[in-house]
Amino acid sequence: MTNKPFLLLIIALSSLSFSSTALYQASSVAFTSTHRHNLNRRHQRSLRHHHTLAFVKNNESTTKKTTMLTTTKQATSSDMSDAEAYNEMMSAAVDLKDVYVRNGYVAATRSVRDIDSNSRRSFLYSIPLSTTLQQKEASEPFIIPPAELPTKIKARIPSPSGFKLAILVEETIPAPDGSESKRFVFEIWTNYGHSLSNRIVLPKEKHGKVCTDFEWFGGISWSPDESALVYNAEIPTPKTTSFFDSAQSADKSIAGGQYTLGVGKSEDWGEKYTSTAMLALFCVNVYTGNIGIVDNVPGSSLRKDTTSTDGGYVLGQAIFSPCGKSVVYTGWDAGEGGEMPRRLGAIYCFQRPCKIYSSPVSGLLNQLAKSDNESSEVAKDEPFICITPNDRLSRSPRFSKAAEDTAKLAYLCNTKGFDTHGGCMALRVVDWSMIKGEIVHISQKTLVDVVSLPGERGDTVQVAGLHFPGLFLNQLPEDCFSSDLNHIVATSEWGSVNKIIAISLKDGSVTPINFDLLGTNNNADSSQRFLCFAEDGGAIVAQSEVHRPTVLGYLQPSFLQNGNDIAQSRLLAKLPPISATSHSSMYLRNSVDIRMGYSYQIFNVQPTHGVVKVPVGGVLLIPDNCEDEKLPIIVVPHGGPHTAMPTSFERAGASYGFLCKHGRYAILHVNFRGSTGFGQAALESLAGTAGSQDVLDVVAATRHVIEMGLVDPERVGVCGGSHGGFLAGHLIGQHPELFKVASMRNPCMNIASMVTATDIPDWCYVETLGPGKYNWSDYRTPTKEELGVMWDKSPIAHLDNVKAPTLIGLGMMDKRVPPSQGLEYFHAVRAKNVPAKLLVYEDCDHAIDRIKSEADFWINTKQWFDEHL
Repeated sequence: MTNKPFLLLIIALSSLSFSSTALYQASSVAFTSTHRHNLNRRHQRSLRHHHTLAFVKNNESTTKKTTMLTTTKQATSSDMSDAEAYNEMMSAAVDLKDVYVRNGYVAATRSVRDIDSNSRRSFLYSIPLSTTLQQKEASEPFIIPPAELPTKIKARIPSPSGFKLAILVEETIPAPDGSESKRFVFEIWTNYGHSLSNRIVLPKEKHGKVCTDFEWFGGISWSPDESALVYNAEIPTPKTTSFFDSAQSADKSIAGGQYTLGVGKSEDWGEKYTSTAMLALFCVNVYTGNIGIVDNVPGSSLRKDTTSTDGGYVLGQAIFSPCGKSVVYTGWDAGEGGEMPRRLGAIYCFQRPCKIYSSPVSGLLNQLAKSDNESSEVAKDEPFICITPNDRLSRSPRFSKAAEDTAKLAYLCNTKGFDTHGGCMALRVVDWSMIKGEIVHISQKTLVDVVSLPGERGDTVQVAGLHFPGLFLNQLPEDCFSSDLNHIVATSEWGSVNKIIAISLKDGSVTPINFDLLGTNNNADSSQRFLCFAEDGGAIVAQSEVHRPTVLGYLQPSFLQNGNDIAQSRLLAKLPPISATSHSSMYLRNSVDIRMGYSYQIFNVQPTHGVVKVPVGGVLLIPDNCEDEKLPIIVVPHGGPHTAMPTSFERAGASYGFLCKHGRYAILHVNFRGSTGFGQAALESLAGTAGSQDVLDVVAATRHVIEMGLVDPERVGVCGGSHGGFLAGHLIGQHPELFKVASMRNPCMNIASMVTATDIPDWCYVETLGPGKYNWSDYRTPTKEELGVMWDKSPIAHLDNVKAPTLIGLGMMDKRVPPSQGLEYFHAVRAKNVPAKLLVYEDCDHAIDRIKSEADFWINTKQWFDEHL
């Protein structure tokens, strides 16, 4: 079976104009020899030792052979324009998703920026696991060239056996009058993804848009017998007409309801979810094409009311049980559960109340399996069961394979929940009866509980200078159970790195998995990610460093028995740059192995202020060949605030690497207390102290680097977005003698004027007034006294001290931090005759992640610091 996709690749040479949806493990692309490089390595002089620093020793590669079609010498940073240098960094980024193994091949989808078209492109890689196909003797692994996926493909879901592939397609249908409409179609490919067996059009009468947000709400899952799919989609909105429409009585439309919230206008879930209101679960039979709603769910009574989309529950993350008798899913309170009187923003807000449910679906599946002309009576399914009634937060259900008559269900939970937007989660498992199709209640077991302070579990192992801080992850991997059912494998934030961990199903012990795909002897500080298991029990993993883009690798099946020793690993693929623009040539980039022109080190600073004395983390980037100069430094507090900046190229590198390499700035990422990955107590210590504790943390980390003697204390700038912009405003207002220049993206500057206009008013209460100050069951506006505290803790309160030239970028569609926040601050700063510049991005939201706008902001930021720092 392993060779079948390999042979089909050769056959595919005759069809380069392939059907876009026929892409599977073997993409229709031609074989070509990838260029090889003989690399000489010279030792990079290590940065100065300091007692709290964890050092990273880097080797810089120099190529002797030229690439493919040119003999041009690689350009240095000083030879490039800002646009060329930005293109170099962005083209090297490797953003991977939808990684799985079937039939001996790793399938991975890579998303890349296309500045010219202001969009993202997706490429499908098919990487052989066989060492024969990998050309074991070659200096670098052999990579089959990728095939581009058209934008209409929204999801590719392989069946458990690999014999079938479901492809969700969003099609544009032209009408005779020249207008266009959209529809979703499931294409069912069989014969290992090479035969299109069925096209199932999803009728709008059944539901609205299919949810393809697989990072949070979405999920599409195969039944164990591969006859059906479960997915979630928007419930149909009520039909509305104008008061003046004469046809209003014919179709029972609601007259005058077009502009009414909950009728013609749905109450959404805020930033990034402006088209998401109420999601229901649906099953489709892949043979008959019949579609049915899963009706025995929480909130189903409200769904029968076709005149409103108020209340109820949003349902998602659905999977079939291994017995095929039930679907298990997450339900978020959308008004009926008593903790969501108004819908709040969902993205990056991981404390929204949710529970895990199971619904029997045997009757529904039997009905869907019948052809349209069969009308035999089908038994009604039993009511739903709430699996986690005592947990305020529970999500991400995952099943193991069955062993005899029992399988295991794992999920993340936090019984009391938390008010902050992120937090530490517990991991729980429970047995699932294959015979009854339900959980075995007495088998419920907490493997890993919430950790308040690093090391409190008695763990002896440290990562990045920190004992185990608890589980900080938003979802479990889809494929997280080891084949021997002894471990759950996941990726969790651990201080300033992302670390793969193995959790024992026997005793809940947590073991970090150590490996090094690049041979740099820097396993401890690189960020690594578990992607999926291979068919032989090995693991497909990713590894990245701040100055090295992500590479793919394979861990031998023995990696779970290695303890803290280095696991046997093999590099599968270094994915070369894909140019982001026609503005400059990428032939100048000779090797995917070369570092990006800077080195890094991580450190922890022990704070002297605040109640919870957990270290403040730092990730410091230093441009190459700077031994004899004092560098200007740009300090970067992250947004969130309850996230963290890890040591990965795609997060801490890329844009900031552009500033470091091309601008020759030292870059300091600060993981202040309140960041994820440092224990729940440190995270919650920020609630009520925002604008003071986090400010002092950033100052402490900055002074720590200054004391190392690497940077010029007179040339310190600050750059941040969202809460990072909030901190940037505080730093130039509270410490104007230290921070001389600022660049901000969608900053929160006046919480008192933000609280009633944002999609996250809870953030305004919790971060300024403290935990327990937001009423989840009864929405209200703040009091006069509360508004005063919010103003006092805002950057605008320190405006009189500001003298730093300030650049502000605003996404005018931002629902998280209203653009009025940045506008208010810009006009106030400019009125003080302080140099100020405003960038306005009309079609961007909070992230400013439209491709051209993103590029414009970062190049403007670099030039702003060039001018003023």
